[in-house]
Amino acid sequence: MAEPLDLAGVANVVIVGGGIAGASLACALASAGVGVTVLESSTVFRDRVRGESMAPWGVREARALGVEKVLLDAGAHVAGIWKQYSEDEAEPFDIPMSSMVPGVSGSLNLAHPVACQALVDAAAAEGARIVRGVRDVKMSAGATIEVSYATDSSDRVVSGLVVGADLVVGADGRNSVVRRQCGVTLERQEPVNHIAGLLVEGLEQVPFDHDVWAREGEVSLLVFHQGSCRARAYLVVGNSGQRRFSGPEGPTRFLSACVLSCVPWSVELAHGVPAGPCATYPGDDTWTPTPYADGVVLIGDAAGYNDPIIGQGLSIALRDARLVRDLILEGGRAASDFAPYGQERSGRMERLRLIADIFSAQSEDVANRSARRAFVRDKLSSLDPEFFTLLVGAFSGPETIPDELVRSDLLDQVRSA
Repeated sequence: MAEPLDLAGVANVVIVGGGIAGASLACALASAGVGVTVLESSTVFRDRVRGESMAPWGVREARALGVEKVLLDAGAHVAGIWKQYSEDEAEPFDIPMSSMVPGVSGSLNLAHPVACQALVDAAAAEGARIVRGVRDVKMSAGATIEVSYATDSSDRVVSGLVVGADLVVGADGRNSVVRRQCGVTLERQEPVNHIAGLLVEGLEQVPFDHDVWAREGEVSLLVFHQGSCRARAYLVVGNSGQRRFSGPEGPTRFLSACVLSCVPWSVELAHGVPAGPCATYPGDDTWTPTPYADGVVLIGDAAGYNDPIIGQGLSIALRDARLVRDLILEGGRAASDFAPYGQERSGRMERLRLIADIFSAQSEDVANRSARRAFVRDKLSSLDPEFFTLLVGAFSGPETIPDELVRSDLLDQVRSA
């Protein structure tokens, strides 16, 4: 029999979703004295094969939110260099991640479940109330905002109710319940490729002083080190490879596909041990110009996400959390109060979408795929002022990309190579 759990007065802000975006915002708000309740569906964070490398501009956002140290203390690995390997080049091209944002040593890598738990714990230490195992979240908005939910406790169902909240933050991911209930819809760009990922350990023979982006044949390989001889590897394939790494033999096929002649230690990577599930995701984009409604604001994937091929998810989430934190602390509660956030996010996602499209085009199932890769490689190695500026923007922040470079003809040049 359901028993009501009255949380009236506990929260000024209810955050639905305790992942990277939600937990970071909860920590920042609670540390500023705002009452926060976090409703998180999972009881234990599990490997979801995503969200484990943060670009330098995202690290800057984490620092502004006060959670960078939380992630470092949880064991985050900092990569000061990315090496770009290519089948047509004898030597790799170094991308100096430590030079992208002043004061930031590089990109930051940490296992997603570890990061989420560390951030939730930090939020709780600041005074946020964390409720785990939540389901059936429902919102109602009248004179006051109410949020109801259910959890399983021992052999009974416990009903929870938050009464009198000032604001609900939807940080509940791609299939956001909050987004659906507040009537916000996302635009979607169909994928031209898929991204498979696997956590690999036992990499004692693989150098860990740099992360990797390599392109050869029909695949692109990305490797993000997490320390302790462990790394997350991703393979980008065209849509024809959507199910290439599925099934019981998926991890074995994945590791075999990591052997690239242009990467000197790829055989050692392929001899690693799978340390989690192998999963494949579409390289699609979603967005909305209005990630807010009366009494509700959306952050992270709930507000729309970027094609994971350029690894911007964590940075997007933390920028969202920082901007919304600032607006809440300024008194923002009504939909109109979050219009500046929506405007900034729209421009940010447009820039990131262009960068992702340019890199996705190099893995598309097309006859001129090799020519496309050669075209982009030459543009980057020659420090072309247009294409190189876009690449740097993915690491230093999309706001560094001038308006005049947000042009469809740049993508057309790649496709027609």
